[in-house]
Amino acid sequence: MRSGLRRFTALGVLGMALVLIVAACGGDDPTPTPVPKAAPAPTATPVPAAAPTATPVPAAAPKAAPKATATPRPPTPTPAPSFDAEAYFKGKTIRLLVGYNPGGGTDAQARYMGRGWSKFIPGNPRIVVTNLTPDLTMRNFVNAAEPDGFTIAIGATPGIFDMYEAAAEFDVGNQSFIGGSSGKESFWAIWGKADDDHALDYACLDSAMGASDTIIVADSVPSATEIGANVFLTSWLADQFDLPFKIISVSSTGSASQMLMLERGDVNSWTSATVWSQLPRTRPGWVKNGTLRPFADMSFPGTTQGANSEGPFSCPQVTTYMNDAQQAEWLTFNAPRTYLSKNVWGPPGMNVDVLGALRKSWVEAFTDDAFLADIAKFTGIPTILQEGAEGQEVLRSVSKSFAENQPRFKELQKKFFNKYL
Repeated sequence: MRSGLRRFTALGVLGMALVLIVAACGGDDPTPTPVPKAAPAPTATPVPAAAPTATPVPAAAPKAAPKATATPRPPTPTPAPSFDAEAYFKGKTIRLLVGYNPGGGTDAQARYMGRGWSKFIPGNPRIVVTNLTPDLTMRNFVNAAEPDGFTIAIGATPGIFDMYEAAAEFDVGNQSFIGGSSGKESFWAIWGKADDDHALDYACLDSAMGASDTIIVADSVPSATEIGANVFLTSWLADQFDLPFKIISVSSTGSASQMLMLERGDVNSWTSATVWSQLPRTRPGWVKNGTLRPFADMSFPGTTQGANSEGPFSCPQVTTYMNDAQQAEWLTFNAPRTYLSKNVWGPPGMNVDVLGALRKSWVEAFTDDAFLADIAKFTGIPTILQEGAEGQEVLRSVSKSFAENQPRFKELQKKFFNKYL
């Protein structure tokens, strides 16, 4: 079953009135003054009659003719140039960029879209997936690309946190948002493999409050201003609830890198979003045998992480532990990370017809039963359709709220950097 978006274009019609001014000039004929007849001359000597002399009468002023009001004639409409999406995309290549290494959840969705989304785009263009790391570099690259629809990106987050990093050259609110495919879930898990010395023996978050075994996460944090969404949120929870917590700074932070660091013992915890559902495919048995265990449900308020095919996510929403003031601040910083997870966008200023065609194809793909079944089978990630125009407005609203809280955000970044790095 396919369902598309309908776009309506209103055409303004301009009218033109013609006013004809008709002027006529006219006057009376001059009336001569009669001259008396000459006295008859003596018969003997005839005298010629004098010529009459006319006295001209001034002409009357011309009367202006009334102005005529013309009946307006409808203008000849100029047809709007039509956009041929089929011809525009046919035979072309769309480059879909990923800011993480191959093997993670974002990369998996990109790989499937590379083969499954194309048939919904008019002209069936080829889609090539390119990994460009780190994520900030990828975002800057796409932001500066030609807004022709042939360079787009898929992100693990909306990127609102990222645009406040020192090297960022983009504004999420200005990006050409195409659509979202999943989001709102987010988790924090701990390494629980019993025979590893870096394993943790905690249950859920409340069991680690005031404890001593250090919970270690990894992220790329060269300075306080580079504390991104995931590590900021875990730091906030650690600070609020007195968790033994530590951050190590690394160069790559994608899912594939995180799982490798867990296996090597570099870290003993990990926070992410949609990957919980993907784990039975990428690391079979981890959840089933307790190698990786739930620690905190960090999902968008009102949403829960939920189970995957190997087991439930047994820890409650973190808001369970919060008072009203804590919940308000948590939402301020949690929403920009968790409202949308996997999402696709292009450079600012994309042609409206090109963007409209991509948005329409996105909705058609994510309402097609066969497409949804295949992407779920390939990635293991549940899909949540976010339509493009609506998603763009939501992101603008969320980023505006985040901008208004920048003083507090910067204060906490500095505090967490000094306290946990």
